[in-house]
Amino acid sequence: MQEKLFELQQVPINGRRVRQGRELRGLTQAVLSEALGIDQTMVAHIERGTKQPSDELLVALSTELHLPASFFRQGSPPEFPKGSLLFRSKSGIGKRTISQAHAHAELVFELVLKLSDRASLMPIRLPIESDPIEAARQVRKALHLQGGPFLHLVRSVERLGVITIPLPELRDCDAFAVWAGPARTYPVIGMVVGKANDRTRMNVAHELGHLVLHRDLLGGTQELETHAYRFAAELLMPANDIAEDISSEKLTLFRLASLKKKWQVSMQALARRARDLDVISDRQFRYLMQQMSIKGWRTEEPTFGQGQAELPRLVPKLAEVSFGHAIDMQKVANEFCMTKDFVAGLMSMCSLNPALGSKKTKAQQPQPIAFVSKRAN
Repeated sequence: MQEKLFELQQVPINGRRVRQGRELRGLTQAVLSEALGIDQTMVAHIERGTKQPSDELLVALSTELHLPASFFRQGSPPEFPKGSLLFRSKSGIGKRTISQAHAHAELVFELVLKLSDRASLMPIRLPIESDPIEAARQVRKALHLQGGPFLHLVRSVERLGVITIPLPELRDCDAFAVWAGPARTYPVIGMVVGKANDRTRMNVAHELGHLVLHRDLLGGTQELETHAYRFAAELLMPANDIAEDISSEKLTLFRLASLKKKWQVSMQALARRARDLDVISDRQFRYLMQQMSIKGWRTEEPTFGQGQAELPRLVPKLAEVSFGHAIDMQKVANEFCMTKDFVAGLMSMCSLNPALGSKKTKAQQPQPIAFVSKRAN
């Protein structure tokens, strides 16, 4: 029998990828080990890279985590700190939810970087400021915004070079921001989709404030949160523009509802802005909050005719430039070691191609995000 001159060896399993896949599913090591029928210490060894799973165990891992075997043979994901997600979460949020949100965002961020090999990302045009009010004004200036309401916020943020990542519904988690990648080069905002439009916009504006104001900070304090809020309030409700609106008539719930429709922020945010600008007193503010509590609006306000919440557009736009407007989900999945379900689910959380949506007048259309295919260069 002729001897084998060489034998092809499989690329070893990357333990970091196993952990990423486990956290993506919101599983603990104990739960995963029980599902696989192995000891928890074996899962720990695999994730640390001190042991390799057998072919049979790899198949079971792939099945249980709903990921192709090729996913686990990849190199480690790019640097993606947990950012303000770790520090700004509601007090009741669990570590597992944080890990799940982080794993999802980390995977989508990696996909964006891989797609950027084919289609150039928007240049980063974020001002770096320390004063919240001036920072907000600089952002509006960078986007050539005049006074008044800030329409199409998410699309505008993407035009500033921010990578927007849609997140699935996660308990007690709304959004987070982080500078990620090599040397923390890329500004990223992760946003849970499916929230009310006013809530989504305030979350995004708040996280944009963290990116602009706190680039070199890894922790979080109440003072930093206050700075981010002041930035968001000035960005969405500039003092010079909204003061006349909120002082022209007595602020009642009816008046706040009308202003909400115009400024696309919550009634609570408008009332707080009025108090901060000394248009109403603390006593008047408390009264308005009590009235909203009686109606059950403190937790969920009426939309008053507001449209669908703004969604990120970045990921599908990159995919369209790379693969064509009719994106083949299976092709994308195969090329980037994902599953078709994951890719399709990701795209479903994003904004459709505007050309495929309802017709709007030119004045109503948001500014498009321009990407250049690198294949043409």
